[in-house]
Amino acid sequence: MALMYLYPLRGLSRLIPVRLMCWLADRLAPLYALLRGDLTDPISQRMVICFAGHNLPAPPRVLARSFVAKDLRKSIDDLVMHRLSTERLSACATVKGMEHLDEALAKGKGVIVISGHFQANRLAKRYLRRIGYSLMSIRTRVPTSNLMGKFGNRFVAPAYGRFLDAVIEDEIHVQDAGLGAGLLRRLRENGMVNIHIDTAITKERIELHYLNDDRWFPTGFLKLAELTGAPILPMNCRGNSSAFEIHFEKPICYIGKSSPEVFRERLKSLATILESWILTHPEEWEVWPRGIIKVTGK
Repeated sequence: MALMYLYPLRGLSRLIPVRLMCWLADRLAPLYALLRGDLTDPISQRMVICFAGHNLPAPPRVLARSFVAKDLRKSIDDLVMHRLSTERLSACATVKGMEHLDEALAKGKGVIVISGHFQANRLAKRYLRRIGYSLMSIRTRVPTSNLMGKFGNRFVAPAYGRFLDAVIEDEIHVQDAGLGAGLLRRLRENGMVNIHIDTAITKERIELHYLNDDRWFPTGFLKLAELTGAPILPMNCRGNSSAFEIHFEKPICYIGKSSPEVFRERLKSLATILESWILTHPEEWEVWPRGIIKVTGK
């Protein structure tokens, strides 16, 4: 399926009108979700565990099917994103809290934008770049998956990584030797750096209780904020190329190195913001099928 996506389907996406591609995806996505019980069943089971004691907008099985359907649409958006004009992106975008972004940039110390793996992230960042707010993304160079075998992770995953390079445009990899220097340079230029805090792909991390389980969170971005005085700006994105929303919350400023206890509390407060987003729109959180959430007893 990954090979079909990267080659014949990717080629077709250059020829078929964008609106038709998205229309077809919207019509096929519910049927695809219905047929993918191998995905929806384990995702539903994880949701039951992670959301125990929380109020959800719909039953876990309904949310799981909605996630799979939306994930298919997100994959099509990735294919056609380079064909979306600034005018079309602007017509489909709703931005809330832009004053918070401008307030953070006005401090002149750069901005660390924190987010989670939500399906509209890449679309939202492309739109922001087109209107003059470029966010440098941090990601792993070759995204591997527990859903792939050895062949997939050896050959298909690198090809997918190269595909994402073109989609994301402005990025730096965690494997790069100059990662720290690159981040500092961007902040000193009063630029913006985007970090997903719901995956700890670095060695610097802390385990926190989160969504009824214990999982790891990265700590480097918070140390960087304390070191540079750059404000932390929470950003939540949802939707697709037909209509998407970007929501900035108030910037958070931490100045000076904190004690281990205070540092942990600061990180926990940021994780709580992310948790609230997931509880509100669990069907748009990309992490469900990735095997990143540690399910108790598994």
